[in-house]
Amino acid sequence: MKLSMSISHIKSIKNLTVDFPLEKGLYAITGENATGKSTISMCASALFYHFNPNQYFGLLDDDSSITFELGDQHQTYKYDSKGNISKSGHISVKGFFEGSLIFGNRFRNATFGVVSKLDAIEDVDLTPADDFIRENLGLVLCNDKTYYKELHRLKRGLQNKYRLGGIPFFYTRDGVRVHQAHMSTGENLMLSILHSLKMRIDERGDINTPCLVFLDEIELALHASALRRLVSLLNDISNRYNMAIYFSTHSIELIRDIKPERIFYIQKYIDNSIDILNPCYPAYATKNLYDSNLGYDDVILVEDDLAKLIVYNLLRDHSLLSNKLVCVLPCGGWQNVLRLANDILQSNLLGSKSKILVILDGDIKAEVNPFLQQNNIVLNTPLNYLPIQSLEKYLKENTYDNVNQKLTQELDNYIFQKVGLTQILQNYRNNGPYKKDDQNGKELFACLETELASNSKSREELIGIIFRFIHDYDISRVNKIVSFFQEQL
Repeated sequence: MKLSMSISHIKSIKNLTVDFPLEKGLYAITGENATGKSTISMCASALFYHFNPNQYFGLLDDDSSITFELGDQHQTYKYDSKGNISKSGHISVKGFFEGSLIFGNRFRNATFGVVSKLDAIEDVDLTPADDFIRENLGLVLCNDKTYYKELHRLKRGLQNKYRLGGIPFFYTRDGVRVHQAHMSTGENLMLSILHSLKMRIDERGDINTPCLVFLDEIELALHASALRRLVSLLNDISNRYNMAIYFSTHSIELIRDIKPERIFYIQKYIDNSIDILNPCYPAYATKNLYDSNLGYDDVILVEDDLAKLIVYNLLRDHSLLSNKLVCVLPCGGWQNVLRLANDILQSNLLGSKSKILVILDGDIKAEVNPFLQQNNIVLNTPLNYLPIQSLEKYLKENTYDNVNQKLTQELDNYIFQKVGLTQILQNYRNNGPYKKDDQNGKELFACLETELASNSKSREELIGIIFRFIHDYDISRVNKIVSFFQEQL
């Protein structure tokens, strides 16, 4: 199930449509500065979060709008230049939004007048904070559930007594009471997130009702170690309570473990128009390298994780990793590989001591030079191709289109021992994918992956069998890329 959002004339976004999956788990909205990450998150939160559009978006046009579609449900907000809002339709989606440092909840109670009021609150008017908030605050910030054991909150209903707009938190340490206005940015951020999560959890009722959470640039307030613990906590909560949690972020700590199909990269073009790239691999999304501070000797950019496994097999089996630190990064599509290689070279991201190599699938040779010319890319780095078109195409061509009996027997003997490959292929033909355009073999590969799990096998084992088969029966093609690696590494 996906929530479709269309934005028209909001800040720098003229027209954009984004489809947000509502399945539980973590998602990332990323891109370079000033591409619209925060704007997209804020617009999405309009579905359940009421705010003054002029405060968040600035001056709007008379034709500014945000439209949502979910199945047969619709909800639309239309704005004009005077700040008037008209709403039509309704979509039943729960959620919350934690905004940026400026517009979020992190400094809401930090004015001088509020500080004076908080100082005047009596201890008798405080009550212990909920265990969920207290324990997870300590866990995320300090890796210690008991660190905020003396966390309290103003008793509900007493905010009017002290003329406060909210219900603040307090903690006591070494006999000193600290109120929320004097807490750190990270503490305020986590209190806001945990309190909102607790509210959503308590009101879930029907856990099948979609729940969306948008968190904007939370890495600005948290140490990297705290960020990792927060990601772990949110991943657990999202799975337990059926929440789709979206981060608007630049941080590789947040997206390094998020699946490519759950990363939304905002691509901005020279004419200031934007587009959404999805799926997108973390390496391309961050325009950075995993642990690049380690100082890789060589970085090899490939299209996807299947190509990565093939390259690692080549390097390992031919002893090409000796005394070198080599990183193989999947980038998600050959165009992304070439764009990222160009960006790394232009910015000298790797420095002068590291080399970047580009390895593409063998089926796009004819398309590379036209793409480079069209995009004014001069790729001054070694480029080569895998000995097969792509793993998916190779499997389809050799097991289905033109059956290679030796490969089929190998796969039956070592991988598909419960249900034979022939039966899997018969189901593939009968159940629909064969009737669709599956020239790239991805539909067939998905069927094979499903069967892998039932055989307690991994895709690494499948690729190992295929790699050895290519190595044994098509060694001339393998030798070409091996020679390339021997020359370059």
